[in-house]
Amino acid sequence: MRSLLPDIIEPPVEEIGALPVDAYVSARQRAELAADLNNLIASPAFTRWREGQDLDVGAWMKPVDGKTPATIVSVAHLDETERTLVLGVILEEALTWVRSLPGTARLRALVVLDEVYGFLPPHPRNPPTKRPIVALVKQARAFGVGVIIATQNPMDLDYRALSNAGTWMLGRLQTDADRKRVIDGLGEDHRKSPIAKLLKMIAPRHFIVRRVGSPELSLLHPRWTMSILRGPMTQAEIRKAAAAGASEQ
Repeated sequence: MRSLLPDIIEPPVEEIGALPVDAYVSARQRAELAADLNNLIASPAFTRWREGQDLDVGAWMKPVDGKTPATIVSVAHLDETERTLVLGVILEEALTWVRSLPGTARLRALVVLDEVYGFLPPHPRNPPTKRPIVALVKQARAFGVGVIIATQNPMDLDYRALSNAGTWMLGRLQTDADRKRVIDGLGEDHRKSPIAKLLKMIAPRHFIVRRVGSPELSLLHPRWTMSILRGPMTQAEIRKAAAAGASEQ
């Protein structure tokens, strides 16, 4: 952003379209814009936005010593507006990377959204994250990229956007409204669907697996859970884990 300031004050071009630069944007307006950007750069609150890894999804996905890397983006420290903005930008970059790949039937990468609440809401809400998520679900598989979406809030999910999902894993739902919403999203009649009763009866940590194109249902019970379920990691813990990973490499 620093490199933009001189070009804003003294543009490297003489015309924008058919108009001279000064007729399109006056010198006074350019000076005001440069001052606003300078205030943003100098703001202590903006410092964290200039730190961290470059936004290069292709580099994130490159194997390290023959192993598939795991890139974790944490937005726990941001407010709701900032979360949707940041994830929207990252997902758009991920979509651009996906579309640059050749087609394949093999799995190249996984995009995992853990708790998608607020990022894929029903119409008419349209946060910056919704368009790239829908596009990834519809198109990414042709390029060997899978998408996993998890949520504990089925009422806040746009099921029309998930019409291309190939596998559904459904856990126990407590309320009739949640069960009806999920069954409707599957395109079935909640009054006749056998899944509705199962969603009410299955034990905790059991999941009903439904695959598109298969009339059979499967019951999944993970042998163990990899999380100790104590809650999200703090920023200090994330830095410590990242440092440990870097030292191992």
